[in-house]
Amino acid sequence: MVRKIHDYLDVIKVSLPNSPLRDLNSYVIRSPERNLLIDTGFNQPECLANLQEGIQALGLDMDKTDILVTHLHSDHAGLAAELVRPGCRIFIGELDRGFFVDEQYKADLWAFYLEQYRTEGVPEQVITDAMKQNPAKNYAPSTKADYVPLKDGEILTVGNIRLKCIHTPGHTPGHICLYHEADKSMILGDHVLFDISPNITPWLSLRNALKRYMESLRKIQAYDVVTPLPGHRECSMSMSERIEELLAHHATRLAETYDAVLEHPGISGYEVAGQMKWSIRARNWEEFPVTQKWFAIGETLAHLYYLEENGDISRELRDGQAVYLIK
Repeated sequence: MVRKIHDYLDVIKVSLPNSPLRDLNSYVIRSPERNLLIDTGFNQPECLANLQEGIQALGLDMDKTDILVTHLHSDHAGLAAELVRPGCRIFIGELDRGFFVDEQYKADLWAFYLEQYRTEGVPEQVITDAMKQNPAKNYAPSTKADYVPLKDGEILTVGNIRLKCIHTPGHTPGHICLYHEADKSMILGDHVLFDISPNITPWLSLRNALKRYMESLRKIQAYDVVTPLPGHRECSMSMSERIEELLAHHATRLAETYDAVLEHPGISGYEVAGQMKWSIRARNWEEFPVTQKWFAIGETLAHLYYLEENGDISRELRDGQAVYLIK
């Protein structure tokens, strides 16, 4: 499905099979000289077919279409290398670029997650099952390509459209939003979503991801935005209102995390995740779908590390296992 937003801007709805995200908003900026396709969907045949239908409906000439991915996650970047034509470019935030061009960076990142989850008490079977089903691994680009890094504050020009790149770390280290001042619109990627909260998890280069995410929310709140353009689903309120909701959501989550440690001193990160309240259809923590459990653990660790850095709780290693205590 294709929907017009402005005379120069359309959105293609790309369905994401078997994903709770449902679909991706792939934005297309058109100009007589060149076009820009923003975010692509998983590297899956269904996503490719869906995106190609939209490209055909718009009459988009891919030989003069550059691609931009707002961040490294596969539901946004999975098809970029498959779609880019010779002479065209793929843009990405400079701190996410390494995931696609540096095999050692990618290997170190996955090794970090495995070591981290084991240290935080995640059962080996959960790790094994989650890695088998992880969409970030299974639906990543399979084709090598170059990626042009974008810096914070850099201006990207598409015809007469000027897009300001805003570095918004948190969801990923190099996540970027794009601001078009002339019509007060902002392409948000997964930085601000309106009926689900973006997943925030620690990264190798961004341990306190939640703190950086909250700072990034305040950063874009300073912009005058009339038309917020999220990476998934639709808008239900102003961007500023949603940012306040997200900040309140994480304040509640932090209190919930603190209470779990207060009530169960010496608890592991995995056990804290099992104490949290999650909006998902599962009778209990043990029956959580394994992929969603993986993300829930990461979200919990982000809140634990925030509280640790803030001096509210302490983290100790006991026989190689991390436990948490109230300071």
